[in-house]
Amino acid sequence: MELSNTMTSLVIRILQSLGREKAIPDHGSDDSDHEKEWEKQQLKKAELWKTQNTSVALESIEQSLQSKDLVSSLLINHHYNHRQLPNQSTTVVKFTECVREEATTVMLFVMNEAHQHNANTIKANGNFCWVRLHARTRLQREKAIRISADHGSDDSDHEKEWEKQQLKKAGAARLDAESSQDSGDGGNNIGQSSDLASGLASNLWGTTESLIPSSAASLPRPANYQAQGIIKRLQDSRTSLSEVYRRHTQESDNIIDDLVACKTTIAKCNAEQHPLVNIFQFYQEIRGYVTDLRDCLNEKVPEISKLEDQIYVLYRQRAQKLVQRRRQDVKDQNNEFSPFAGKGAQGDEYRIRRAAEREGRRTRRRREREKKGSTTHHDGMSTDDEEAQSEINLMHSELENIALGASRVFEDVEDDFSQLKGMMGRFEEWRGTDLPTYCDAYVSYNLPKVYAHYIRLQLLLWNPLEREKDSIEVERMKWFNLLILYGVTDSTDDCDPKKLKDDPDCKLMSHLVEKVILVKLKDLVVCWWDPLSHIQTVRLVNLLRHYTQAYPSLTPECKPLRELTHAIIAKIRDAIENDIFIPMFPKNVYENKNSGVSLFFQRQFWVAWKLLSSCLMWHKLLDDSVIHDLAVRSLLNLYLLPALNLAAEINPTDSLDKCRNVINALPRAWVKTGLSSCDGTHAFLGRLEDFLVKLAGKLDPSKNIKDMKEIVDLLKSIGASKQAETISYKYL
Repeated sequence: MELSNTMTSLVIRILQSLGREKAIPDHGSDDSDHEKEWEKQQLKKAELWKTQNTSVALESIEQSLQSKDLVSSLLINHHYNHRQLPNQSTTVVKFTECVREEATTVMLFVMNEAHQHNANTIKANGNFCWVRLHARTRLQREKAIRISADHGSDDSDHEKEWEKQQLKKAGAARLDAESSQDSGDGGNNIGQSSDLASGLASNLWGTTESLIPSSAASLPRPANYQAQGIIKRLQDSRTSLSEVYRRHTQESDNIIDDLVACKTTIAKCNAEQHPLVNIFQFYQEIRGYVTDLRDCLNEKVPEISKLEDQIYVLYRQRAQKLVQRRRQDVKDQNNEFSPFAGKGAQGDEYRIRRAAEREGRRTRRRREREKKGSTTHHDGMSTDDEEAQSEINLMHSELENIALGASRVFEDVEDDFSQLKGMMGRFEEWRGTDLPTYCDAYVSYNLPKVYAHYIRLQLLLWNPLEREKDSIEVERMKWFNLLILYGVTDSTDDCDPKKLKDDPDCKLMSHLVEKVILVKLKDLVVCWWDPLSHIQTVRLVNLLRHYTQAYPSLTPECKPLRELTHAIIAKIRDAIENDIFIPMFPKNVYENKNSGVSLFFQRQFWVAWKLLSSCLMWHKLLDDSVIHDLAVRSLLNLYLLPALNLAAEINPTDSLDKCRNVINALPRAWVKTGLSSCDGTHAFLGRLEDFLVKLAGKLDPSKNIKDMKEIVDLLKSIGASKQAETISYKYL
């Protein structure tokens, strides 16, 4: 702060001294009054100009000093020239020698003090650009020449000599600064101070043409002029250029290699373009076809489901009507023959009509059996499922209307979307064109879902449980023979077992049977199947056994198969609970074999036996525990054995005949000696074993030796060998 105040006061003193200069007239005292008056006016203008610009100059200098920067020589020279203009215009004399020396001394002193105060500030701010200084110096020199040409030069030889000395001093100071650049930090500071001083001096007083050219100041001076240094710099330059050349050569080689690779790739792509275009076009067509097929099925599948529901409604109505009629007949007969029934029940008009219809149906069935020559039939073994011809015709008419509606489902659709053959052609083309993408798209898993709707439409009226006519087998249908050859070509490789094993469509038919046939059978079981119908049960058992053996995907874990078996079990259980009834009246009621109550008892026993045989047909298709629960626990122990005990009290020989039929209905795996005792099956037949032992005690050995031997054989067949030996030893 102290240095700044000192510098400010010095500069102000210089400017004030410049302002106090007096103009010296160049003319004699004999000038006219007119000229003196003109000079006075010019002096007044000069004084007024000094007063207005002095304050501005002082403010700019003070701002420079307050910012701790050196006072620029250009700034001082600028203010100096402005103050000279009035003097020059009034032909006053320039600075005297003493004033110039004083200004130079003051500026050098200011620069020296600034250098001692802060070397870093000098280093940062005193490094003037010599190119710009030279340009400004030349402008000042040209300006001084113009002024001299206009007004003439009155300087003395002493002043010219003084200017030359100042120029020499400035040049010497510059040379000293350049020579000291290589001598460390101290030398650098001195050189910078000398350059600063010489620059200020030249800016203040100007230079001549004999000064060092301006281009030399802008060029860096080489650090080493020796031969070794020059050689080293040349070698370094050569090494650098060699490295650049090597790098450029390598880049050129890489570019050439890339160009060759690109040309090869272009040629390869051009060669593959046509096949790829064809494949792309093919996949676009497949995509469009699959999209259209999906939209078509979304519209047609609800119509197919609606037709199926209509058929199932007809089947359900028919089955319910037959079941209700059969159950009502049992109730009517029980009320008729029961000693506890009231007279009102016996005289019911509707009951009498139902009885007449029932007897008419039995008579017609008996005549049919007589025509066939059947002698082993018992009343109750046949199924009462006869219908009136009018009802049959009405149902056929409704089925024909449904079939007509089914034929119109795809009438507004092209063959590629309505016929299995057209669809197969599309997917077989995909399979033959690109098998990997065919597998990646999981087409094999989705084809059964797509084909299933068309197969459902063709199986709309298919009912393998119908007794009136033999239903067409699935394997003989047109769609089956068409789909079984899907993906098969004339190539000999198709006969290779390994290739057939890896074929993604090798289980197509198995999946179709699983998703279509089993679902259809489950719906028929619910809507049509009667467990008391021996013919329907035999057909259903044969179909299910055939499908489980022929198609590998039908395992116990198969969901449609589980749903089908659950429907079968539920239907059998419902029949046991609602259709089986054996009247258990007092013994004297059954003394007359031809009485209505005796015939009713016989008929109901054989109905229960028929249901038992139907349950035992599911052996190896249903779980053994389920068969034991339905056949042995629910039917044999709860209904048949009590009836056998009652029959043994009335007629032991008739009871033995009934027991023989019951044991003959059991599966062969249960009645084999040894196997039955090993697997514990005899435990379920323990009550039947006890009944045979009691029956043997009621027979007269002398009159019924044949019956005794039959009892022994029956005991052995159910695994009761010890009981058989005991009876044989005791009675035979």
